Amino acid sequence: MSEDGRTRIAIVGAGIVGLSLAVTLNAFDTEQKFVIDMYESAPELSEIGAGINVWPRTWQILKEIGMEETLEPLFDHRPDLERRVVFEARKADQRTGFKVVDVMKDGGVLRIHRADFQRSLLKHLPVAGSSTKINTTCTLHLSHRLVDYGPTPSSSSAQHSGPVTLYFTDKPCAIIDHLILVPCIRQPTKWPLQRLNHLDLYAEGRVILIGDAAHAMVPHQGAGAGVGIEYMGKEKHAVVYPISGGKLINIVATVHDRSKEGTVYEGTGNQEVTQSEFFSHFSGWEEEFQALLRCIRQPTKWPLQRLNHLDLYAEGRVILIGDAAHAMVPHQGAGAGVGIEDAYILASLLTQTSESHPLPMQRISHLVDVYNTVRVPLATSFAKASINQGRYYGLEAPGFEHIKEGDDVPRDKLTALLRLADDNWSWTTSNPESDKKRAMELLQESRAHL
Repeated sequence: MSEDGRTRIAIVGAGIVGLSLAVTLNAFDTEQKFVIDMYESAPELSEIGAGINVWPRTWQILKEIGMEETLEPLFDHRPDLERRVVFEARKADQRTGFKVVDVMKDGGVLRIHRADFQRSLLKHLPVAGSSTKINTTCTLHLSHRLVDYGPTPSSSSAQHSGPVTLYFTDKPCAIIDHLILVPCIRQPTKWPLQRLNHLDLYAEGRVILIGDAAHAMVPHQGAGAGVGIEYMGKEKHAVVYPISGGKLINIVATVHDRSKEGTVYEGTGNQEVTQSEFFSHFSGWEEEFQALLRCIRQPTKWPLQRLNHLDLYAEGRVILIGDAAHAMVPHQGAGAGVGIEDAYILASLLTQTSESHPLPMQRISHLVDVYNTVRVPLATSFAKASINQGRYYGLEAPGFEHIKEGDDVPRDKLTALLRLADDNWSWTTSNPESDKKRAMELLQESRAHL
């Protein structure tokens, strides 16, 4: 407990999801019961990587936590539920490619540069000097790499019920009440959760490899203008869409290597590749796509990684959210949104506890059980759907086993495949408020049985 009686929460990882949790907790903590210490291993906050898709479901959360006015001017269209094209799907792994169908969804998708999204969250971070209303005081600690944690040695409480001590590289240790882990999968933590728990959650959630993705952003020069485009080919595909008001074109090209699927990834993260290496994977593809590739001066390659599905995201005083809990492949554009939902549900549960702080262990156990009950099945379903989406785009669904790169495929067969992809996105306009309501009801039920 802090000196003023507030519960101390440590958020490890100041990426999109970690920042979202801090902003959400501040928005919901009207009784000012919490104080946050956010730890980031990097010396400064900088976001690299692809743009972010904000679906109507995620937008409802962002509005609820007060982000609407900041984010809305950065999108390419006004957030609403008007039916819009998400992307044009093309069969592209042949010299004469062709449009298959426009994939449309209610509300379409709001696209934003990842760095713009991060800057928007930072504007709402409740740190000293911020213009936002501060309920939950947050202190940001840069250059803090967490290497271990464990029960606080001086605590008289039982091993799993007392405060948590955090240990950093070349930094003083810190004592907190709750530890929330949100590391990026491309910088995975190596320490397991059994330091405080009987279950080794992280060791069972091994980082596995599926293939490679190359990413680049190029100035908008006319090619690929307008709506997003999904270029489809056998075991390869690329998504292209404008961001930053059309000033940039975001390109993510994926090459699946099924021989690597399920293998544990031990290598490094992102790496620059030459144009020739990038082009070699897409020789023979349609000229429209080749023209886009020629605009890329320095592509970046990273391995497509995901976690094996975990049975639990939390136990005791340690809670996983975002990539730490359910890192997934990017083919549904859902990873950041699912992490924001974790933050939404967790902040709702934490701020619905009216007891004195820090919370007694029995209350924490009920809160953790509800979080696991609500989040694990839903996030796992998103992760599985993302895997399937990649198979659809790479023409690897049932019925496509004998099709090779460049083969002619009837349009109606491709249309039926994309209908599966469309159905796989049925969740985009669902209401996250129903999950929050269920979590609150389960928490109330647990209290009634005390």
